[in-house]
Amino acid sequence: MVAPEQHHPTLYFEDGNVVLSAIAADSQRQYFRVHRSILCRYSAVLDGMFQIPPTSDENYDGALHIEMPDSAEELASLLGVLYDPLYAPLSPSLSRTLSEPGSHAQQSGTAYKRFCPNTPVLVHGTLKLAIKYECEALRARIVENIEADWPRTLPQWDARRQEIIIARSEHYLRINGKLEGLFLDDRLPEPASAIRIASDFAIPSILPAAFYQLSQISTDADWDAYRANPTAEGKHLRFGARTARWKLLDRVDLMRLLHGQKALASYTRAIGTDIFGARCPRGSQGCSRARTECWKYMQENAPISMDDPLEILHDCMSLHEFFTGNDLPCETCTSEISQQAEKKRNELWRSLPSIFNLP
Repeated sequence: MVAPEQHHPTLYFEDGNVVLSAIAADSQRQYFRVHRSILCRYSAVLDGMFQIPPTSDENYDGALHIEMPDSAEELASLLGVLYDPLYAPLSPSLSRTLSEPGSHAQQSGTAYKRFCPNTPVLVHGTLKLAIKYECEALRARIVENIEADWPRTLPQWDARRQEIIIARSEHYLRINGKLEGLFLDDRLPEPASAIRIASDFAIPSILPAAFYQLSQISTDADWDAYRANPTAEGKHLRFGARTARWKLLDRVDLMRLLHGQKALASYTRAIGTDIFGARCPRGSQGCSRARTECWKYMQENAPISMDDPLEILHDCMSLHEFFTGNDLPCETCTSEISQQAEKKRNELWRSLPSIFNLP
């Protein structure tokens, strides 16, 4: 019999009829006493495993004992969710990417809160084993939660954009930039970890939005570095800075990102020519000058990022919000600019998979 401390603190049930064990990160074997009926209900693979007659020496603490090939941490994540849908322990391979102990990032269950930036990190191990052991209902639920945080249509993107605008204004009013103890960055999905889990486990639906969001974040804005140095880099979190877990990206991800950023920059430059460079249908020279001045002003002064063509085109659809009547082209031109911007915006959204070379 092993030391009791090697029993999992919450997943060792006295009335369990099967013991699973696995090696933990500290190289110690950890034991889980659970119920065969629970395992078989959710996993066809585990159900099949129990059909194999055990040998006489496959017992521990009076129950059937099976040594599992998975890490103890990942096994705990799978078993925990089977017993408690809100359970979300850390994946050992990714836990180092979370912030310091005791923070919001490491609270159990936060993975299932809407827009939680830690969801992909928290559920990575669970999803890995859910797929391996064919726990289809669990896999589907995790994927559904991940997909819910990332827009798959332009209207969904715009709806989230409005939510972010409201949230940003709420944080702006706080001296320390925090609302309920969290920065804005702690309340929004984090794209690098989303890309990692989507690439690892075939969730392509979230990749266009995640890559586009990541393209708007500086490579200097690292999730870990900002939180490790709150008085240095981290001070930018007070002002609504967005960060990413850059270390989770592999070479393929980075190449896709670079390709996309180059394509987006080209798309942005084309706005000046395609939309503001067109002639006035009525041949007015004043409209041509007004179009040129509008585009120049938006490049230099408008509160938008020139690296964000979706946002730029959104503002082009509402020039009246930025310019007075005397500064605008004629009504025909203004309407044409709005229509062309809306058209190009929809085209851009549909083109995101090719822009980022997505599979």
